[in-house]
Amino acid sequence: MTFHMKRLEGKVAIVTGAGAGIGYGIGKRFAEEGAHVVVAEINPETADQAAQDYSKIGPEALAYHIDIGDPERTKQMAADVVAHFGRIDILVNNAGISDKMTLMEMTPKDWDEMHYVNTRGLLFTTQAVARQMIARVPEAVKQAGYSEQSYGKIVNIASIAGRRGRSDAIHYSTSKAAVITITQATAMELAPYHINVNAICPAAVWTALYEHLDQRMAEKLNLAPGEFYKQRIKKVPLKRGGNIEEIGSMAAFLCSDEADYITAQSYNVDGGSEMN
Repeated sequence: MTFHMKRLEGKVAIVTGAGAGIGYGIGKRFAEEGAHVVVAEINPETADQAAQDYSKIGPEALAYHIDIGDPERTKQMAADVVAHFGRIDILVNNAGISDKMTLMEMTPKDWDEMHYVNTRGLLFTTQAVARQMIARVPEAVKQAGYSEQSYGKIVNIASIAGRRGRSDAIHYSTSKAAVITITQATAMELAPYHINVNAICPAAVWTALYEHLDQRMAEKLNLAPGEFYKQRIKKVPLKRGGNIEEIGSMAAFLCSDEADYITAQSYNVDGGSEMN
């Protein structure tokens, strides 16, 4: 893909879970738009490969092997990125896990594992990176509380499952509802520093994560492989699933200067699945 104008030229972007799936699509688009991408990923092999891929199509990318559920590690990551690149302009909290499970099937371990990554990891990664973003805001701007320049962009990957309760995915839907609320709360807290925080709510994007879910549901419901996903797609008004490139495009816009006046919003990218 060729762009006449690189909207993220020279920006430094941390993308969690950028080694595969939606995160990979976001990281690739950022690299195409001229950003240095830090691949914050628990899998060393996919992190290294993604960083190599991004470096071929954009400026230097960096692989960072991390469990984002560990607040001390996220603090260290933020400090290391600043030491390497000089600053952090963008954070995309994409890393997450998914599963379907009813109230009666769930165990405390299932609940804790889901929220360890999807909410705890996201929150403390945001805290660590926001501290570094705030540190580079000029004192005059902090005092005045006004600037036409943004000093950071944060995008959280939520889900349309967070828009309403799902009886077959209570732990997942509540974790994504929390992401939407965290987006609003952190946007308000960080607004005086001119750091924008928004969320994207995808639906039915075929990735390795969704394929794993499809396999589990096929076994559970005695369906053929891929049938669960096909049934899901039938409910989408546009009659197709989304793709990682479409999520990457939305993330690139929200992290560009074109979105400087947008904050505290959650955008559905879902083919019309949720009408709100």
